[in-house]
Amino acid sequence: MAGASPIIQGSPAQRRDWKKRFSLKVTRRATFDEQDFSVPRHHTWSRRCVSLKQSSRHILDSPTNLSGRSTPVQDAQAPVRKSNWEVIEHYSDTSLPKSRRPSMMSRGESLREEEEEDDDDEEKPQESLLQLKGCNRVESVLACNASKKSFTSRLKNKLCAAHRFKNLQVEMLYQRYFLHTNQSHMTHLLGLLLAICSVLGVGHLVFTIIIRNDRISPQALLTAIVLLACVAVYAGLVAVLTRPALNELYLLGVSYVIMATFLTLEISLSVTLSPVWATMFFIYVTYALLPIRLQDAVAAGVVLALAHLLCTAYKSNTYPSYWKEMMAQGVLLACTNIAGVMTHYPSELAKRQAFLETRQCVEARLTIQRENQQQERLLLSVLPRHVAMEMKADIAGKPQDTMFHKIYIQKHENVSILFADICGFTSLSDQCTAQELVRLLNELFARFDRLAQEHHCLRIKLLGDCYYCVSGLPEPRPDHAHCCVEMGLDMIDAIALVREVMGVNVNMRVGIHSGRVHCGVLGLRKWQFDVWSNDVTLANYMESGGIPGRIHITKETLRFLDSAYKVEAGRGGERNSYLRDHNIETFLIVPSDTFRPSHPPMKKPGSGFSMNGSVAKELRVMGHSSQNTKNSKLGFGESIEEKDAEDEVNDYLMRAIDARSIDRLRAEHCRAFLLRFKKKEIEEKYMKERDRMLPTYFLCSLFIYMAITVVQFLVLPHTMILFGCFAIGWVFISSVNVVVLAEKAKSVLPRFKGISAKVHENRGIAQLLATCVILATLLLTTIPLVASNMLNCHEHNSTNTTDLSTFNCSYRGETSIPYPDYILLSVLLIMVMTAVYQVLISLLKLVILSVVVMSYLVLYFTLSYTRGKDSWSLYLMTVILLGFLVALIIHSQQTEATYRMDFLWKLQATEEKEDMQHLQAYNRKLLANILPVHVAEHFLSGDKNGDELYHEQCDFVCIMFASIPNFSEFYMELEGNNDGVGCLRLLNEIIADFDEILSEPKFSFIEKIKSTGATYMAASGLTRATCDMKDMQHITAMADYALRIKEQLGVVNIHSYNNFKIRIGINIGPVVAGVIGARKPQYDIWGNAVNVASRMDSTGVLDMIQVTQEVYQILHGKGYPLTCRGSVEVKGKGTMVTYFLDGFSTQDTNSG
Repeated sequence: MAGASPIIQGSPAQRRDWKKRFSLKVTRRATFDEQDFSVPRHHTWSRRCVSLKQSSRHILDSPTNLSGRSTPVQDAQAPVRKSNWEVIEHYSDTSLPKSRRPSMMSRGESLREEEEEDDDDEEKPQESLLQLKGCNRVESVLACNASKKSFTSRLKNKLCAAHRFKNLQVEMLYQRYFLHTNQSHMTHLLGLLLAICSVLGVGHLVFTIIIRNDRISPQALLTAIVLLACVAVYAGLVAVLTRPALNELYLLGVSYVIMATFLTLEISLSVTLSPVWATMFFIYVTYALLPIRLQDAVAAGVVLALAHLLCTAYKSNTYPSYWKEMMAQGVLLACTNIAGVMTHYPSELAKRQAFLETRQCVEARLTIQRENQQQERLLLSVLPRHVAMEMKADIAGKPQDTMFHKIYIQKHENVSILFADICGFTSLSDQCTAQELVRLLNELFARFDRLAQEHHCLRIKLLGDCYYCVSGLPEPRPDHAHCCVEMGLDMIDAIALVREVMGVNVNMRVGIHSGRVHCGVLGLRKWQFDVWSNDVTLANYMESGGIPGRIHITKETLRFLDSAYKVEAGRGGERNSYLRDHNIETFLIVPSDTFRPSHPPMKKPGSGFSMNGSVAKELRVMGHSSQNTKNSKLGFGESIEEKDAEDEVNDYLMRAIDARSIDRLRAEHCRAFLLRFKKKEIEEKYMKERDRMLPTYFLCSLFIYMAITVVQFLVLPHTMILFGCFAIGWVFISSVNVVVLAEKAKSVLPRFKGISAKVHENRGIAQLLATCVILATLLLTTIPLVASNMLNCHEHNSTNTTDLSTFNCSYRGETSIPYPDYILLSVLLIMVMTAVYQVLISLLKLVILSVVVMSYLVLYFTLSYTRGKDSWSLYLMTVILLGFLVALIIHSQQTEATYRMDFLWKLQATEEKEDMQHLQAYNRKLLANILPVHVAEHFLSGDKNGDELYHEQCDFVCIMFASIPNFSEFYMELEGNNDGVGCLRLLNEIIADFDEILSEPKFSFIEKIKSTGATYMAASGLTRATCDMKDMQHITAMADYALRIKEQLGVVNIHSYNNFKIRIGINIGPVVAGVIGARKPQYDIWGNAVNVASRMDSTGVLDMIQVTQEVYQILHGKGYPLTCRGSVEVKGKGTMVTYFLDGFSTQDTNSG
């Protein structure tokens, strides 16, 4: 077909590899390169077997690449549903990124029909993989009402069509998937046929030679030879099926051989007996138990029926009423073929549905695996492993009802802390636009991250132009001081390149101190790994009191260096009051090698500068940016080779098919013979599972009863009992069909639809209804036969004559149609009707079939039908009847096992899908606590370069800094508070309270940026959705939020008996927002407005909210009370007029 889906592509070696993996013999002479690709699709015999042998024409057109093998997938541990953190769900279902190449399940692939569709069908949209073209749902041939074609046309298309997946690779996997199951089923069938032919062969010889003591006639000899030959053939086929290297080609060949033996037996038996019941057996077994396509089964069934009818016509054309017999047998054989179609069709769809749901389960599992890996990589890019794993475990665990929020803090001794600041950053920023500055910082910090990894340092955080890291975390290192010093030296060399390229006097000022730290995360939102301790504070002051281009260390760090570096007196107390007040003795590292510019500066200070092709390019040329840029993801660092999702699923499924055992799976979940699920809850769910083919079963029973009616009308005398049974049967079975089909009908009362829905939704009700139909058919079929027999026997006894024109009970051979045989034929049809109801469990089928067979045997022998019958005919009839019974029992076991495995796989697929959804929710929660939602969506929306800078210009953002200056006085490292952990626990509660307030809907305009120490930073208006230029809601929301956290700190003071004071500064203006740090992404905002907001905090007054004049103009117009503070000296801005925000708005709409 023109719209065929992708199949296979790749090198000849790759295609040969797939050929070997898909069960074909390796030692084929012709490789894919040697095959003739010009063979037309309709002239390739091997199309009958779905294997790589038939794929020659399709391989050339396939865009699918099967190169590479996926690594074995480990089952991800499914997290539970609840989390310790009640984080606002930012994402919508449509906001999550779609896979750039969706899987086959989501692409809308469809089952393929072998014949070319007409124009009407080609114009219809493709349905799902389980849907046939022209139908809206997976339904029976007769229930597909969406097509505009006539019933005959639809039936012809279904009978001539093959259920196949349009994707050849998936079709091959399907064939491989059911290979072992079909092999087992074929072995059982051959065992049954071997037993039947052996019993018939031995019985034939016994009856012919011993009992009759007759000379063997040519016809009898021919029958014996055929039976013994079939025994030998079946034994040989059993031996073939036991081969370990079996593939679908062998199964197809075995099926054709079996059908050939059926035809041979049919002709052989027809020469002597013409047993129509044997023909019915052959036809139905072909449909039900042979793993062949529907059109092959139809062809075999038609050939067997025609062969029987021709032989019967040849033998019986001298009888006066042979035409009635021919018509009756024709109806019986046609009905058997229809029943076979309606058995094969649902069974094939059930198998394919089972396979697809298994594939969907695998796809969900692999998706979970990828999601889990992505989540861990992103987490570990921001948080150390030990912290991330503890947080993940708490997310997956049950929430603990505790008074305080859990704090993720660990204490580490003997570490070295490095603080580095870019001196001259203000001059550098004057040379660049904000976007160029962010790009420069991204390139520079990416280099620093690589250096940190090389020198075994853990980057902690980026604070504007400040970079600090720790060595000795999370695993202790004896050389932590050496690592930090080497890190500092390389950072100085790196900034020297920027100085040379840009001609700006920039340098690195590095301070290092060794001691103890508390590391972890605080709060509920925007987690950023941080360190706290007095030693961290000292390291920060060491950087402030350092000298540009030099490494400033304390005496404790020098002690760990063991004289490995030449040092000189640092005199830090002369440059920093903290060092002077605490009498800190400092030193400066004397570097042995210093970066030397190879050529004079390219730019003079103050000259124009463009980042395009300048310092960013130089940094990349010199190796100062991440080398693995292609196929890298945000925070992943190293290159990640992404395998096509569909190929990965198929590869995994291929390995799973080879390793799985259906028998073991069934033994684990189902009972041995009853096939009921061992778990009661699963069995209850199965009994409520809808069977989409249910209307087919009941419609088939209507066809079968119609065939029985026609046969009885031809065979039996036309009595009132006969017509009364006809009327009752038609009314009852038609009523049942109306009830079953009412659910899909449009012009039906709601009450009937409700009843029909209950039948479809409860397998127990459907099974009860099916049992009633079968037993009613049995009863209404046997009553006319028994009544006719009694009537004819009464007439025979009263007249003692034989009327050759009537159907009597003497059976001397004169009667044209011996209707006792038709009792058997009717019973066989009822048994077929029972087999068609695949909704019935195997145990119930066994009971019903046993009742049907026992009823027939009782009637047959009680009513003396055996009088005058040939012993060989009785023996043959009994063997066929019992063989038919065993065959239907085998079929019922196979069918129910398939349905139950189908349901089990569907249940697993559903659970996997739910787990995937929950894991996606965890991922969203984690992403929302690392990056803003719109930023995360940008990086997850497609293939992004991991080192590609993400930044955006935001024109009217409101920025807030809130700090607790006197928290440093509260923080003390004493033995009683676990060396300061108790103080950090209280700080965590304060930040968590601020985060919880931010979760309220009215503050959805605000995005938390970060918290550093006792300083909390937030911004509003970063996206179009949160920037309200009309009503300025993002400005008023920030004002209300500042007032709320001020109130909340007062509540904390009351409960903790403290006197913390908050100081808040707010400003508005344009900023650049973006992510810097390729290996450890960190979202931040930069710009003059951010600096001014920070100054509003640092120059503010305790317990007051200081705002700029621009903020005042907006809030004053919204009814907020503000007080003018006056002129304030602001670093870098000179004198500014500022205001204090005194309370909530006096307007009703904005009241707090």
